[in-house]
Amino acid sequence: GSHCAVGAAAALPCEAGSYSNKTNLDSASGCMDCPLGHACTTGSVTPMACRAGTFASGSRNAECEPCKAGSYQNAIGAAGCVACGLGSFCPVGASLELPATCDPGTYANMTDDDGIPDCFDCP
Repeated sequence: GSHCAVGAAAALPCEAGSYSNKTNLDSASGCMDCPLGHACTTGSVTPMACRAGTFASGSRNAECEPCKAGSYQNAIGAAGCVACGLGSFCPVGASLELPATCDPGTYANMTDDDGIPDCFDCP
């Protein structure tokens, strides 16, 4: 996770969003971009896969982001999140769809941006 320029007194870490597991690097260009679905903090030796409920789109990510309310991700190392299904509840950082909890005589058929299902009276 570091490189050492010629004449440098100490090794410099690879920048956040990059990593290296090689030795004898003489410049930051030897550090590789962190791949999709992974995060690389400063000085990373290997990319860390995003855990369920988080994602990292694009490359050179320093950290994984939580899925927004109304979406979820159950896979590890994901580059995006999946929209929560009708009648389901997905809070921020959800790793699975939860069933909506509506009062008797009501139903949920959609989840809006806040991730909380809206309950409607049964017809």
